[in-house]
Amino acid sequence: MRLPVLAAMGLGLAALSAPAAPVSPQASAEAFLRGLYAKYAPGGKPTPFVYPEAAAIVDAPMLALLKTDRDRSNGEVGAMDMDPICRCQDWQALKVASLSVSMTGADAATADVTFSDLGERQTLHFSLVRSKAGWRIHDIGSKDEPSLAAYLKSYKY
Repeated sequence: MRLPVLAAMGLGLAALSAPAAPVSPQASAEAFLRGLYAKYAPGGKPTPFVYPEAAAIVDAPMLALLKTDRDRSNGEVGAMDMDPICRCQDWQALKVASLSVSMTGADAATADVTFSDLGERQTLHFSLVRSKAGWRIHDIGSKDEPSLAAYLKSYKY
């Protein structure tokens, strides 16, 4: 009687120590974006989309644009007067309605995120790149502003 119990325990331990299945790039890109938006819950603390704090969520070219914006604005509000992830200055309880990711290369993806806050529904388009540190935002677009990067590059101070 002990042999089947010990065998079953051994199989259970083997299952616990089995390596986890690798997460697909598409799934990890989606998890990155869901993690970003999860911080926009009541009492949440999103990563500031400003230099240098944004290094945790944006790629090097976008971070360079944010640094330029900070440097040229001389302590005033620069080109960005809102958080481009929620297209807002403040939020109440942002809720993602849909999020779809499409791989465009081994380390690149696009994503569309539709969310609402206080009844206002918006859709943003993300260009993402994967680095050694994980997924990062390369660009964000909306119907009113197709490319945040282009806007930052063309902004006149």
